[in-house]
Amino acid sequence: MEKRTALILEGGGFRAMFSAGIIEVFLEKQLAFESVYGVSAGAAYGVSYISKQIGRNIKVNEMIGDKRYCSWSNLFKQGTMFSWDFIYEEIPQQIIPFNYNVLKSSSSKFYVGTSNCETGNPEFFLLNNADKKDFRTILSASGSLPFIAPMVHYNNMILMDGGLSNSVPFEYALNNGSERAVVILTQPKEYSKGPMKYTPFFKWYYRKFPKVYEMLVTRADRYNASIAKLEQLEKEGIAYVIRPPKVLEIDRIENNPQKTAAIYHAAMEQANVEFSALQEWLSEK
Repeated sequence: MEKRTALILEGGGFRAMFSAGIIEVFLEKQLAFESVYGVSAGAAYGVSYISKQIGRNIKVNEMIGDKRYCSWSNLFKQGTMFSWDFIYEEIPQQIIPFNYNVLKSSSSKFYVGTSNCETGNPEFFLLNNADKKDFRTILSASGSLPFIAPMVHYNNMILMDGGLSNSVPFEYALNNGSERAVVILTQPKEYSKGPMKYTPFFKWYYRKFPKVYEMLVTRADRYNASIAKLEQLEKEGIAYVIRPPKVLEIDRIENNPQKTAAIYHAAMEQANVEFSALQEWLSEK
């Protein structure tokens, strides 16, 4: 267990299969962290790391071609492209069982990031104590992407995609008791997020929630500034950053499990090569 060190998992839709491959190697090598922060897809894959279920993420990946998992028909019929009932109830409780007991008893605290639609602020929830219903609600809130998924009501709040307010919550972790952070990104070093497109549409679509629109239009600048801060912390030895070597050739919404599996296995190879350098960094005082 790495004391006072947090693991940060960025989202990015199915690009987060890169993160899933990295943490698979962490599982195999029994590398655990005192706290883990997952946002959106990073949270979705991170739970199998906390529950110590080697191979579970790649098994779940085989389901993404199923229309019940993600499809335009879901959006038209249910108002969400992702069927949260299928993803966070049927799969973990019946098809590919999730070990809720290990999550509850884990010495690693797992925080899931969401965005408050009324305040525009990030809201983090400790998942270890969640029952099965809250497990589904918190994770679906974190992954409820703009336009293609509805807002989620929880604890008298209206929530959606955690990436809107805090895509890479390393600063939150450092302010929450951690001294250092291992950060897994899903974009390469040279990546810079561009400004949002279709702003008039989103301004109209979220006219009842102006803070959501504000998060959308400011997200690129906030993200790029956050990554610049992260790179400075990396130079100072406070952060250890793992990135894909190049842009991942995959759609944010992807239904081809072979494509995502290739990213996963390439990430595992990268993690095995890089693991000794990470161990050396972790051993530094």
